[in-house]
Amino acid sequence: MSIFYKQTKQETIIYAIVWIVLFLSPLVSLIFQHEDASSDSTWVQHSLVDSWTNLLVFFVVFLIHNHVLAPILVKHKHVKAYIAACVAVVVVFQIAQCAHKPNGQPLISVAKSEMPPPPPPNGHPPVDKHDISMFIIVTLMIGANLGVKCYFQNEEEKKYLARLKEQSLKQELDYLRYQINPHFIMNTLNNIHALVDIDPEQAKDSIVDMSRMMRYLLYESDKQYVSFNNALTFLKKYLNLMKLRYTDQVTVNMDIPESCPENVVLAPLVFIPFVENAFKHGVAYDKPSTIDIDIQQKDRRLLFHCRNTKSGAKHEYGGVGLNNVTKRLELIYGTDYSLDITVGEDTYDVLLNLPERHPEDFDRPAQLLNTKD
Repeated sequence: MSIFYKQTKQETIIYAIVWIVLFLSPLVSLIFQHEDASSDSTWVQHSLVDSWTNLLVFFVVFLIHNHVLAPILVKHKHVKAYIAACVAVVVVFQIAQCAHKPNGQPLISVAKSEMPPPPPPNGHPPVDKHDISMFIIVTLMIGANLGVKCYFQNEEEKKYLARLKEQSLKQELDYLRYQINPHFIMNTLNNIHALVDIDPEQAKDSIVDMSRMMRYLLYESDKQYVSFNNALTFLKKYLNLMKLRYTDQVTVNMDIPESCPENVVLAPLVFIPFVENAFKHGVAYDKPSTIDIDIQQKDRRLLFHCRNTKSGAKHEYGGVGLNNVTKRLELIYGTDYSLDITVGEDTYDVLLNLPERHPEDFDRPAQLLNTKD
């Protein structure tokens, strides 16, 4: 299937305006340049007929080039065939011009007093300035038509490629969203499984909390964006569920705003993989552990800071969750975000800086609306 579209409405309007102006110009010229034209109606009619006949020939050449020849180059990319066809059309045009110029008389007289030149001895009109002018004009017309058509076809191609890119980004985002849900459910079920042996009653409560979180995953995480308030509520529930698994040796400090404007949104489940890593790699069972989570809204930016002590065991930081969220951040926010991960001797520090965005910003993947690209 061709990636190009038929002639656009804008292109057709441009051509229509140009040719209407050209066909009206002889009439306007006669009105303003020959005040006494009304005294010689026969001459006026003859001049108009000559001018319009000449323009009609150009118009026919334009139609042939616009609808037959130009697509050979622009659409099918056949350069040699296009050049050969254009040369043939120009040659036929020049022959027709000479054939309709009896005794060397031009089709359009500049003034009615102008007399045609005497015929040549052999009876055939010579090649004169009029023929050269006609050749230059038809060549420029073909070039202008090709330029306009190439411009509009290039714009259509850009739109087509943008739609392809947008569709590809959406498909990749959908894949990443579907990938993170099973990963999150698996980790949460492991937490509940460990809690069953420690405190069955709390395990029951955690199952209720998980059902609420599953409802969020089912109805919210599949969306392109979620409200910042809903994301904070989900994060609090998740932290409460995670804390049930550990003893008092694990201290979780949260500095999270109670609420923010409803029109502030972000991609779903952006913070959870970092919090998962904090519990996975930061909790030690033989010594006190600390997890600090701080979220701020400042200067139209969302700042997420997660810092945890290291458990002492050797871990390779990353995994499905972290790789997933990194790819999603790149697809959704382009370069308009920063993620700094610092692995210290005793601490693991994550600082995520996101733009404050609104629902209309997520109408298409934000890599396309990123103003820094």
